[in-house]
Parts: sequence; structure tokens; C-alpha cells
Amino acid sequence: MEQVLIGFDGKKVKAELLTSSLELSKGLMFKRKGTVLMELKRESRFDASIHTFFCKSLMVAWIDKNMKVVDIRKTTPFWFYLPKKPAKYVFETTNLNTKIKIGEKISISKIYK
Repeated sequence: MEQVLIGFDGKKVKAELLTSSLELSKGLMFKRKGTVLMELKRESRFDASIHTFFCKSLMVAWIDKNMKVVDIRKTTPFWFYLPKKPAKYVFETTNLNTKIKIGEKISISKIYK
């Protein structure tokens, strides 16, 4: 899996970039800790929906194609979430103290090894 740096609120967070259908369907399921950025094939509300079956509580941000945060949720286990607006990216982290705001611009840069 590819690693990326996500910039927001003056900070940079390392995350795994998920792009394949299998990776996107799993997200952080069955993981105790982690941060992922899911890049969807198209911008959509439905494609960006998530469920938290087999997950602990997460901080989730939906980001549109212009790299602007369009929705944020602190999730609870065993729920289904649909963003308020279409999103191209879904950011998930087990760090519930992550500070992201709706309307904030996000930067994504790849980590080259």
C-alpha cells in the first residue's frame, strides 16, 4: 500500500492510500489503530458512504474533488454513514482527537521511498 501525507490544520498526518475495490470495502475494519485515505473512482455521496460494522469509533472526514472537507463525523460501531455532500476522498482515523473542520482545504502528497 502506498503512503501519503495529509495536510490540514497546520499539521501533516501519515496515512495509507486505499484505491482498489477490496481495500475500499475494508477501510479500517478489524483494525485497532490506523489512518487511511480512500480515493474513490468518482465523486459521489453513495460511493462515499461507509459502515462501521466490525470497527471501533472513528473520526471520518469526506473530501470533495477540490480538496475541501464537505462533512465530518465521529462514528460509533455498527452504523451506516452517508456524507451530506458528494466526496471523492474518505479520510478515516482511529485518533478521535483529530481536528478537521468542514470547509477546510486539505493537501495530499505522496511519500516516495
